[in-house]
This record gives sequence, C-alpha cells and structure tokens, in this order.
Amino acid sequence: MSQPLSILIVVIALLQGCVTSKEVFLADGTKGHNINCGGSGMNYSNCLEKAGEVCGTRGYHLLNQQGEVVPFSQAIRELGANTQSSSVGYSTTSGAIITRNLLIKCK
Repeated sequence: MSQPLSILIVVIALLQGCVTSKEVFLADGTKGHNINCGGSGMNYSNCLEKAGEVCGTRGYHLLNQQGEVVPFSQAIRELGANTQSSSVGYSTTSGAIITRNLLIKCK
C-alpha cells in the first residue's frame, strides 16, 4: 500500500469518529464515565447524548470537559527515475485531529 493511500485511510477514519464510553474510577473511589466524541463528524452534543444513554433517567454530573484541534500537514517527496530524466514530485496531506472528552458521574 502506498504511503499517501495509507495516510488517506487514517484521515478518513479520524474524520468519521464514533462516541465511546469507558467506565473509570474517580478519586473518591466511585465510578464515573469518560466519554469520547472526537472527530470532525461529531460535536459535544454527541457526548451529552451518550451521557444520557449511560445514566438514563438518573441524570449525571458533568465533572470535566476538554477538547482540542491539532492541525497537521505532511509533504512526501516522490522521485521517479528513468533512463531519460529524473522527475520529482510532492504529495501533500493536511487536516486536523479533533478530540473531545467528557468526564461524568451518574446521580
């Protein structure tokens, strides 16, 4: 598989995103949930919806919310040589990695 194709596959996977929830133990020994809704196809409302699914009608306390957008860009030099002449080309990829997390505790 060529490197530009593998980069494209990774970028598409990051853009799709999905909401996940992981049970964690909080500092006081009680259980909480770390909810991840990263990716450009998601937003914090997807995280809040998952929190509602996890805790149901009991509701939840929002303990922490964090997220960031990390831009990236990559250029790859491609060299093709033949008997007549050498050709040089560049392949570029750019985008952003988006993370969003909520830490909640069910009531």
